[in-house]
Order: sequence, then structure tokens, then C-alpha cells
Amino acid sequence: MNILVTVDDHYVRPLRIMLASLFQHEKQPLDIYLMHSNVSQENLDLLASHIRQLGGERGRFRSVPVQDSMFQGAPITHYFTKEMYYRVLCGELLPKTLDRVLYLDPDMIIRSSIQHFYDMDFSGKTLIGVSDMPTFGGEAYGRKEKCGLSAEDVYVNSGVLLFDMKKMRDEFVLKDFFDHIEQNRDQLEFPDQDMINIFFRGKIGVVSEMYNYSSFYSCMSDFISWILGKKGTIDPVIVHYMGQPKPWEIQYISKYYFEYHRYLKDFQSKRERAFFLLKPCFVVKELWETGCRVLKRVVKKP
Repeated sequence: MNILVTVDDHYVRPLRIMLASLFQHEKQPLDIYLMHSNVSQENLDLLASHIRQLGGERGRFRSVPVQDSMFQGAPITHYFTKEMYYRVLCGELLPKTLDRVLYLDPDMIIRSSIQHFYDMDFSGKTLIGVSDMPTFGGEAYGRKEKCGLSAEDVYVNSGVLLFDMKKMRDEFVLKDFFDHIEQNRDQLEFPDQDMINIFFRGKIGVVSEMYNYSSFYSCMSDFISWILGKKGTIDPVIVHYMGQPKPWEIQYISKYYFEYHRYLKDFQSKRERAFFLLKPCFVVKELWETGCRVLKRVVKKP
């Protein structure tokens, strides 16, 4: 199974956590390809050692350097770095022998085997993903319209993408992608995700949100329902901790926090673990502020 990841030095720890959950639930041999231009040799060695420890002979780490200048001038923000574009280079930089590769964001955990998703038939599509914000009707807060897509077009989240490598090698032209970036620069709110949906329009397959379930859709309502013992309608295979804050930050609240923390605690210093003892205070604060906001809306209604 070929897994693609792209991070800089700041996201090495979340990547290690994601990989720990992946190796725990996936028993097939895993080749981990890291595309990078800003990861230190120390962290590269750390990741290689981590993968050997997690998977033994079935885990292999492949470092894939990317020239830092390749996406010079492409739209980036504080949270969206140039590394987010690297996944589209898979056909150009990964071995020609690969027939498919699964891209995974680092801010997620794997909860069961992903083999079924990985082996899916592309049915003529170049890539397969999960509709962004399906809980809200799949319209991603109007992103389709802003990106110039029609109601019939799909708009997927770029955090989990299965690529047909033959099509990426035969059909994807990096210069055309750059040209599309320039043409659509002003409307790119989520630069890589918007561009992937615009550029691969009509070539994207869609699967169940169980393979890229966002704990951000309704964090507090989900959390309260979970406290009350109510079961959700979806049992995610992959939980994606989209948005801010992130689950390694103390103010994060979600019913999937505790699953993440089971991995996180092994990567925290003693000082960090001690600080996280204050977590209940932040939970109470968030519940109180949420209750006040709800109460205000109720009072304002005629």
C-alpha cells in the first residue's frame, strides 16, 4: 500500500501520530512517501526510525525531496503552506512503477483498515475523495459557486485523496496547473483544495464521508450528544481534525478528542502532560460559552 504525505518541520509530530494509528489498524505492507522541501535531516531520520519501529519489515520510509522553488509565488496563507500543493506532483516525482497512491493529511487518525478504500475501482476517474462538508449538504459553504463550479460538479476535501498514478503521469501537466492558479488566484480561499477541484473537474470520484470524517462539522453538538450517550449515524474509518484549534491544543473539544489523546500522550513531554490536566477547565468554559450563545439566540426570537 502506497501512502503519500507532505509536511514541514512543524507538522512532524502530528504526522507521527497519524502514522501510529495507521500502522495499528492496517496490517498490509506500507510504503510511506514523504514529499518535502523544509524538513530537517534530524526529523527525516526520526520519521524513518519511527516507521521501522511501528511496522518492522512491513514499513518503509521514502524521502522525496521537492525543489523549494517549484511553487514559488503560489497562493499560501499562515495555515496553508506550499507543501499543500505537493500532492499533485505524485505522478511526476514518485516511482513510475506505482499504480495508485493514497494521500493523507497529518491531522487525522485511522480507526480501522483502509484497504477497501485503497482498492476501489477508479471507474475512469483520476482521483477519488470525500465531498467537503457533506453534513451541510455537500456545498462546502458556497465554495462551488465561488470556484466557478456548477451544482452538478463535485467538490471534495483535499485531506484524503486516492490518485490513479497512470492518469497522473499521462494527463497531468504541472504548467497547466500553474496557469490555472494564476487564472483563479483571487477566488482561492482554500488554495490547494479549490485548485484540485477546479483543475480536475469532471475527473473526481466520490466515496462515503466515513473515509474522511471531520470532527469539525459540529464539534460541540457532537460532543454534547456523545456525553448524553447518543450514537452517531456514521462510524468513521478516518477522522480528520479539520479547522482550528487542533486536537493537540488544550482548547480543542470533540467526541473524538479522547481517541486522539491515546496517541498524543506518547508524544508529549512531562510538562505538556501536566499542562493538559487543565483540560476539564477548558471544557467547562466552552460548554458555558456555548450555552450562553444558545440562550441569547433563544431570547432574541419573537
